[in-house]
Amino acid sequence: MRKQYIAALLWLALCSTLASSPVLAQEASQDSSNAASQAANTPVPGNAPQALVKLEYIQGVLSQKLQERSELGGRIEQANEQDQADLRVQANDLTYDIQQLRNTLELIAIDGLDTSLFTPEQPQEKGDWREDVALIAQPVIDSLKDLTEKPRKLKTLNDEIALHEQELAVAAQALSKLQPLVNLKPDGALKDSLEGLIRLWTGRRNDAQSTVDIARFQIADLQGDKPIAQTIFAALVDFITGRGFTLVLAAVAAFTVWFGVRFLLRGYRSTIGSGDSPEHRTRYRLAAYSVHVFTFLLSLIAVFVVFYERGDVLLLGILILFFIGLALGIRQLLPQYMAEARLLLNIGAMREAERVIYRGLPWRVESINMYTVLRNPELQGVLRIPLAEFHGVTSRPADKDSWFPTSRGDSVLLPDGSWAEVLDQNPDTVELRKRGGQQISVPTAQFYTKEMINLSRGSSFGVTSQFRVDYLYQDISQNAVPKALRDALRQALTDSDMEPFIKDVRVELKEAGTSSINYWLHVTMDTKAAKSYVRIERMMQSACIQACTQNAWTIPYPHVSLINKP
Repeated sequence: MRKQYIAALLWLALCSTLASSPVLAQEASQDSSNAASQAANTPVPGNAPQALVKLEYIQGVLSQKLQERSELGGRIEQANEQDQADLRVQANDLTYDIQQLRNTLELIAIDGLDTSLFTPEQPQEKGDWREDVALIAQPVIDSLKDLTEKPRKLKTLNDEIALHEQELAVAAQALSKLQPLVNLKPDGALKDSLEGLIRLWTGRRNDAQSTVDIARFQIADLQGDKPIAQTIFAALVDFITGRGFTLVLAAVAAFTVWFGVRFLLRGYRSTIGSGDSPEHRTRYRLAAYSVHVFTFLLSLIAVFVVFYERGDVLLLGILILFFIGLALGIRQLLPQYMAEARLLLNIGAMREAERVIYRGLPWRVESINMYTVLRNPELQGVLRIPLAEFHGVTSRPADKDSWFPTSRGDSVLLPDGSWAEVLDQNPDTVELRKRGGQQISVPTAQFYTKEMINLSRGSSFGVTSQFRVDYLYQDISQNAVPKALRDALRQALTDSDMEPFIKDVRVELKEAGTSSINYWLHVTMDTKAAKSYVRIERMMQSACIQACTQNAWTIPYPHVSLINKP
């Protein structure tokens, strides 16, 4: 049926072209216009069916074309060789128009039945694989065309009507300009020319009018008289009993395969489930991912069998095209998939439970999947990174390596010598609180590269200071002075709340300075007293000053000695 409609539309276009042919206009337009007018004005009974009216109209146009072809046949025999060639071309065009009109007449007479079953198919030549793929895709394309066939036909016919209505308007204007000139009754060749123009434009007007009428007949046949609700209900019932039922069977087959394989996988998991975290074992991962691929392929095969047994060419073609696209995609992306498959199987350069450096920070690989999870035990939160970002990344066993220089609540000495407490640390920032309560935020990657002293790591920390005594006490500088300073330090710490945390107190002579004897002071404290680091420094100086006061020792200050030499 689609071919007949297309043929009818082609006839309409050729009809307009032939009507505007100069040869026909000059030689046979008079007879054509008379036949067209006779066909258009053929009386029909008032009670004749609408289809009969259409058929009689098309038959009139067909008779006109047959008469034109008969006249051309007689003129071909009398014309010279050059004119015969031109007339044969016109005769061939008329023969094609006549065939199309007969097809249109038959189509309307049988109420649009599909006659393609009675058209013998032409044998196709053997082609390459691209033609085979196109043959597979043809049912899909035809189905998509069928969905939009009626709107496309209506649009084409409406466009055709609009075009030929413009032609009618132009022809009417041309005739209105020519008729007054003919009424003046010119003589000689001018009269023949004007009459020839009248016949030409009259033929064009009649052809355009017949084309518009036939297009309107076809629009009426396409629209039909069936209610829209009945059409929708019929289409819905047809889908449920046909392709919809096929899709339900395919879904049932796919889910049956999926649940069956999952059941078998669960039994296999129970056989290798001994030990800690079996999901991290390479054997289990290899089996699990292999089963996923196997399940996917079996599901596709089950769907294919259902479509094949049901004989649904459209769904079968779509599935085959999906197979072809999947194969082409795998061929292009196979190297990348192989690298990712090694990572997923935990046999690649990066493995689970190992240490990896990512964006400047150390991480432990918690799990490798399409989104790999990274965790740092010292940081709050995890990272979920796409697997594709780990191409070329290498991990190593973690052993007892430190994951971060600090933990929450640690006391640290920053590079500038100031003290700070770690309030919080996450993959983005580290929050610090300094003496006085002010808080600062440092990017985690930047904080990781800083040089600092963590007073809270380990079991103890040391506070070092320096104290000076005057040279007047040089004779006791190696025994009595260090002992007095050490006793004063220990006593000061004991009298405070630091007593439970004292591990060691040392005072030693460091050097003989330019104007004083310098002593090295060092106190070793338990890490529980790390927050009092600055306070201990102050207590050390205070205890030494108190010891000097008690022993009446002079605390020197820088001075310059002048010696007068002869």
